[in-house]
Amino acid sequence: MNIEQYITDIQQRFPEIISTEVINTKRLMVYIPKSILPKITDHWFNKLQYRYIVVSAMDSKDGYELIYHYSDDETGWVMSLNVMLAHDNPEVESMTPIVYGIEWIEREIMDILGIKFLNHPKPERFLLAESWPDGDYPYRRKIRKGDR
Repeated sequence: MNIEQYITDIQQRFPEIISTEVINTKRLMVYIPKSILPKITDHWFNKLQYRYIVVSAMDSKDGYELIYHYSDDETGWVMSLNVMLAHDNPEVESMTPIVYGIEWIEREIMDILGIKFLNHPKPERFLLAESWPDGDYPYRRKIRKGDR
């Protein structure tokens, strides 16, 4: 199956997908609403046996952007799920019950950006000291779009 066939297949399997983008010769970005993150993660990790790489996160002008990176080791493709969270509601379901290795990075993202991972098995601080002030997230932008 080539990448165009793969994109058609995944869009038929998950019609809620917002869009897809072939980033380069071996990287696909799939933009999804947070509501289907558990279903597509289960499909990629458990059914297709994609290898979990890492989750990256940032505070962008449009919201908090989470990117879950997986590898299809059979084809060499890096497959990424991109989820945008609203600044006024930064919460998403934890993927730890599906991919146990995600636990620590979700805790790190909680610490630095204040994103809440619903149903996380251990929602405790990971990087920041216990004395760090509650509600102060070091990677959040201090100035938002429209503040100028």
